[in-house]
Amino acid sequence: MTKSMVAAAAVVVGLFIPGGTAAQTALQPLTLESMSDNVSISTPLFSPDSRDLAITSDRSGRTRLWLIHADGSNARQLLRGDGIELGPAWSPDGSRLAFIRPGSDGSDIWLIGRDGGGLRRLTSDAESERTLSWSPDGARIAFLSDRAGHQDVWTVEVRTGELRQLTQETNPWDEFRWAPEWSPDGRWIAYVSSRSGQWTDDLWLVDVTSGASEKLTADVQVMSDPQWSPDGRHIAFNGVRYAEFWYGDQSDIYVVEMPQRSVRRVEMNTFVSDGNGGVSMQWGPQGERIFFRFEWEGDANLWSVPVEGGVATKLTYEVGSFGNFSISPDGRSIAYVRSKPVRGGEIHRVDLAGGEPRQLTDWYRNYADLKAPDRITFRSRDGHHILGYLYRPPEFDRTRRYPALVQVHGGGNNAYGNGFHALEHWLAARGYVVLAIEYRGSSGHGREFQDLAYGDWAAGQGWDAVAAAQFLDSLPYTTGRTGIYGGSYGGIMTLAALTRDASPFAAAAPLYGIYDWEAAYEDGDRLMRFWIIEGHRGFGPGEAPGLYQRTATLRQLDRIPVDLPFLIMHGERDRRAPYSQSVRLRDALQARGNPVRFHSYPEEGHGFRLRENRIHAYGELLDFFDHYLKSELAMRRP
Repeated sequence: MTKSMVAAAAVVVGLFIPGGTAAQTALQPLTLESMSDNVSISTPLFSPDSRDLAITSDRSGRTRLWLIHADGSNARQLLRGDGIELGPAWSPDGSRLAFIRPGSDGSDIWLIGRDGGGLRRLTSDAESERTLSWSPDGARIAFLSDRAGHQDVWTVEVRTGELRQLTQETNPWDEFRWAPEWSPDGRWIAYVSSRSGQWTDDLWLVDVTSGASEKLTADVQVMSDPQWSPDGRHIAFNGVRYAEFWYGDQSDIYVVEMPQRSVRRVEMNTFVSDGNGGVSMQWGPQGERIFFRFEWEGDANLWSVPVEGGVATKLTYEVGSFGNFSISPDGRSIAYVRSKPVRGGEIHRVDLAGGEPRQLTDWYRNYADLKAPDRITFRSRDGHHILGYLYRPPEFDRTRRYPALVQVHGGGNNAYGNGFHALEHWLAARGYVVLAIEYRGSSGHGREFQDLAYGDWAAGQGWDAVAAAQFLDSLPYTTGRTGIYGGSYGGIMTLAALTRDASPFAAAAPLYGIYDWEAAYEDGDRLMRFWIIEGHRGFGPGEAPGLYQRTATLRQLDRIPVDLPFLIMHGERDRRAPYSQSVRLRDALQARGNPVRFHSYPEEGHGFRLRENRIHAYGELLDFFDHYLKSELAMRRP
């Protein structure tokens, strides 16, 4: 496969940054440009000898592969040039890394030595690979690819580049969760598949030699990547029973006993927060405990529980949020990237023996004049109290009066969280009081709180946002002119609130949301369609017309005054919340006479990922609210 080889001499190794926590430059102002240009850091991955951490970061302008010593010193970018590097994975002997480099016609697997030499392209075609996993002997790399029409498990020989398809029709092409996981002896790969039913996510094994697959679970919805214990005697994953609600970020731990193949739930006193499948659990070095992330009332922390179950205990008691984490092979520490209310993500490390977490990097460019939001509660229509994060202008003066905004987060049964939210800080700095709310259905408040929204998505759930606006209106330092905004499920919640009671609102910005679940179903991706059914008590479109009528806010626009202005923005390539939903909402509102500003982004999928689009979209958001909430024209409707 000579076409795939690239001469190592073409690579200049370097960009060494001495020290891990050097002093930052002066504080910078928070602007749309500085928000879009700040530094992001991926999950740090310990090397097999526990000495280094591999990350990707855009610190140098593009997302590149970096190594940093486990004590935070000697950060160095491995490669120069204009490429982008993603998803690194250490070889078992720690001598090199595999990573993915996207191109204009797909993405390929590359290898690089730990010293920055020996760059080699392992695959070279128009297909895409993702989620790399080395075999224990280092001879092969498993990955997922839709090159055969489905997301299937493939392997590539490290020496020759030879490809082999191990599974067939594993998952639909647009199901981008999951990663293949090798058994410690290299005989098996554990993976998640929906082949046994359209809406099933079961745990399977494939024999690497024969290619024969077998299903391990039958009644549990797997919600994140499976993890083998170091001795190969257990496979852990988190999920919920099929008969239960899909409890986002509040799932249970399950263990498969090997070789018996018996499945049991790990009984414990808390739950796992997996970030919609993006955060995996990890085994302790001896396989006696399972470590996991759990988010409670906005703060995410590390927990562990014995494999046999019992009392789960916290390893950290920190403020803020983090995602995936890595346990050092020597069993001494855990590394992760944590963000805090006034600070973006930095690498932290905590000893498994306990003690105070240590910040290893100081890369995020700090902003001037930021203040953490106050966590407050307000009472909703039925008497339940709802958690909110109240952002005030940096130079807040109680004798002045400010327009207000309600922010409704995306994810539905995820959480807003107590991490760093640049947009809310930025809007507060421009003279708004912003209340971001953990409406019913959000995680971090127990399953019973999520159950309050079950079967009531985009309907009665919207009363919490109405109550938030009424609370803001009651404050002595607000003007009584309140807007509401949110993206994804936040867009859904925006219209849900308006179709419950629009009277507290003077302007609304539903962004890339869904407003008629039944109409959106056919245009959406696999996870969105699954989620629609979950939110409608297991009924699909056409099976519960009354329920779908109740949750279709697009069919209830007559509850909204015709003078209420709207800002609608959406990416044209979005399949999680189909772009057609915003087009239909725009057309229906304009037909009624509502003032509507509309912007579409041809290159965007779900959300605003491209820098120029983020700057434009959030600039439009501010201009819209300034016009309708601050200007002379922004008189409150009677």
